[in-house]
Order: sequence, then C-alpha cells, then structure tokens
Amino acid sequence: MKIVSQVIKKQVFRAMLIGGIVGLFGVAIFLGILQVSTQFSLKQDSEVASKDSEKETIPTAGGTTPNSSMFYASQAGVFSNYESASAFLAEYPALKESAIVEADGKYYVWTSIAIEESQLVFLEAPATFKKVFSVTSDSCKEATIKELPVVLADKNAKKLNFKDNVKDSTLPSDWQTVGTAVSSISSDINIIRLHLFAHYKKSNACLQIKF
Repeated sequence: MKIVSQVIKKQVFRAMLIGGIVGLFGVAIFLGILQVSTQFSLKQDSEVASKDSEKETIPTAGGTTPNSSMFYASQAGVFSNYESASAFLAEYPALKESAIVEADGKYYVWTSIAIEESQLVFLEAPATFKKVFSVTSDSCKEATIKELPVVLADKNAKKLNFKDNVKDSTLPSDWQTVGTAVSSISSDINIIRLHLFAHYKKSNACLQIKF
C-alpha cells in the first residue's frame, strides 16, 4: 500500500509540475502575442500619421487670404540682433540704400523688394540672394495698414509715385511724407517699396512676414 501511495504521490507531483510548466509556457505565448500585437498597432498608427502628414497642405509664401501678398527680396544677410545688422550694413558702401527688416526675432538686411522674381537685382559684394516671403495684415485693426500688402504688391505702383502731392484717405496719414523722404534715397521702385515696408513694419507688429 505504501508503494502504491508513493507512486500516486509521484504521479500527482509530476502532473502538477507539468501543469505548471504548461501554464507558464501558455502565459509566455500570450505575452508574446500581446507584445507583437501592440508593436503592430503602433506601427500602423505611425504609418497613418505619416500618411496624414503627407496629405497636409504645406503653406507657401504666396498666402491665401485677401490681405496677403507675395514678394521677393534681395537679401544680404540675417542677424540675431539689430546692432549686428546695422554694423554689417555700415560695413559695405553698396548697402547704403538697404534696410533692416525684423521678422520672428531676426533682423534681415534687404537691398530691395520686388513683386516679380525677374525684377530682382543682386549684389556681388556683399553677395545677395533671393528671399521669398509673404506679408499678411489680417490682425491689423487700422484699415489703411490692413491694405498695405495689396498697395505694395500693386503692379501699376500708382500709389508708390510721390512726385505729385496727392492725398489719399485709404493710405496712412504719413504716407506722402514717408514716401517723399524714401524717394530721395532712390528712384528705384523696388528700393522705395522696401523702405516703405520697413518703415510701417517697424511700427505695426500686425504686419506679419511668412517665409
């Protein structure tokens, strides 16, 4: 009887041991499947996000709002502060008709602003290059400032002619005064446009530059 009892105990112990091993093996398989499933799900989410980002429309410098216009600048340099930009401008005689324009905390030295790329004139010393940007005035409260991007982008440039002292209520009150002073710097319409924009951009933060 003792021998039978010992055999039965051994069989029970063996069955429990096998059952435990099988159970652990089953848990391991379950965890493995769960991990693979999770990784696959994350990969799918990543692929979907990637595809969605590819479908997003990338903003262009042209803008899409009524108070947005695209321009081309001839850029000589960009600096982290106004003092450095001023020192650079003073270093080169060729930049005597240039202006400093601030955008997003950086200071750009531009030699002209054109409304068509073919109108750009580049310098050799210092070398300048094309910078495409748009100007939006959607957040401007004053109507005359809100209209500036359209005025500056006008191909006829009638309102950029300051030879005749003509008052226009649709333009800023100091438009004629500023324009006359700018015209004394240069007769080039693209340089006049640059200085007008630099002047009003400096005092009107609502005029936003987008690259």
